[in-house]
Amino acid sequence: MDHAGFDLPAMTRATRLASICALAVVTAGLLFLFGCSSTGRHYQVPRDEFERLARLPMGSALDSRFIGATEHRAYLAVWSAMPSSAGGGDHVYSVALDELPPEIAQRIRSGENPWPKQ
Repeated sequence: MDHAGFDLPAMTRATRLASICALAVVTAGLLFLFGCSSTGRHYQVPRDEFERLARLPMGSALDSRFIGATEHRAYLAVWSAMPSSAGGGDHVYSVALDELPPEIAQRIRSGENPWPKQ
């Protein structure tokens, strides 16, 4: 019986149950897609932010590593221990080589990592 005191037809109950299940599946799917789409994003950042990230100390909750360069950009991978739904996981950050100080840009162009981790 429903709250009004009369029986709902079986089809209405089945429809209601199917609607609730469909809503739960769609919600779970959207949450999964949101979580997956936040991992691995590429961010183009200004020099100051790139250098701040490159100098992050090795830690248990946040870490960065220099992954290389192309002719015009330098790249870092930054890992965060936060859940992927909150923006955690691996992300790639890049900066134009021309924005970096000349000595750092030259080291990168020669294949050296200017921010080695201890």
